[in-house]
Amino acid sequence: MPEAEMLSEQKFRAQQGKQLGDALHELCQPLTTLQCCLEMALLSDSREAYREAVEVGLAECRRIVESVESMRKILRVV
Repeated sequence: MPEAEMLSEQKFRAQQGKQLGDALHELCQPLTTLQCCLEMALLSDSREAYREAVEVGLAECRRIVESVESMRKILRVV
């Protein structure tokens, strides 16, 4: 493999690694929100609190799926 091609491949891999790192960072926020919401619902005896936890949890799960899809797209480029 020529040196120029190797450098290009290394740049590509570095960029891909940064994109995956950014996507993983973005994944942490909805996971933390989901965990907190569910833990708060466990502390409550209210049906409304459970319902709110489910609604927020579903919204956060949608965000998580979006983040995972972006990571899949990054990996498909390979």
